[in-house]
Amino acid sequence: MANGMIAKMEATSKTHLHNIMQIAVFRLNDRNFYGINISKIRSIEDFKKYEVIHNNTIKNELLEGHIRHQNAIVPVVALEKWLGIYTPENIYYEYLVCEYNKERIALAISGIRNIFNVPIESLQKPNRMADMLTYEAIVDVDGEKTIVLVLDVEKLLYDAFGANYQITHNDKVVSQKRLLIAEDSRTAQAIVREILETSELDYQIFNDGEELIDYLSSLDEAAIENVGMVITDLEMPRKDGYQVLKFIHETPRLATIPVAVNTSMSDSGVNEKTHAMGAAGFIAKTDPATFLGCIAEYMRK
Repeated sequence: MANGMIAKMEATSKTHLHNIMQIAVFRLNDRNFYGINISKIRSIEDFKKYEVIHNNTIKNELLEGHIRHQNAIVPVVALEKWLGIYTPENIYYEYLVCEYNKERIALAISGIRNIFNVPIESLQKPNRMADMLTYEAIVDVDGEKTIVLVLDVEKLLYDAFGANYQITHNDKVVSQKRLLIAEDSRTAQAIVREILETSELDYQIFNDGEELIDYLSSLDEAAIENVGMVITDLEMPRKDGYQVLKFIHETPRLATIPVAVNTSMSDSGVNEKTHAMGAAGFIAKTDPATFLGCIAEYMRK
């Protein structure tokens, strides 16, 4: 039944045309509703069918162990421990098997509810747990208006596994042009700043696509000429990366600015769609080598 939800969902290639984000909504043991973008979920599995393989040599409180899923060994990340709501009495019924940058993780949950189409403009920055959520959304769950807390899974992965970034002097990028970046995740923003510490670039980070679009709209011709490149996340509130791509590509005075997509969605269809919309490059979030390599290749001199 759970995987039937995914099978019936609207194709991701269509949702961006309507400025819609598809969110899988589920409950945890604190009885709150949480959400993850459906594009990150590969399957929803019966918790009882999987035996967790423990490795006592790994000292990581957020790594519960591993399960074998579709001939792969997948780490089980302790979502409720990360959120601070875990107790030994907590009960789980399903695993969400998610994929980020072609790496899979499993998250134990207490119950999947449904998949909801949420208008991008209705997503709001969270008023609580700001470092663990990307935004909040109000959805109609079982006929009742409910607040859904959309998780910043990239922050969870950063906290669970750390950042294995090896940035060398050879990765240095130099340009007189300005780099513009749209990214709503605070964790991803911090990683971007860390990566760009080795460069001599003038850059500015915007919290979502609307901020970036408003900034670009305010520029005169000389300032536009000084923009060397735009890098945008895809999943953002108010205006997302698809809308950024569309705006730049369809605005004649901006259309020559190279745009790269920086996303943890590893679906090849996402790559194809963004290229079709005018994206120059595709960066697996946030890999330093491809991030800086993309800037070196496409930054207007």
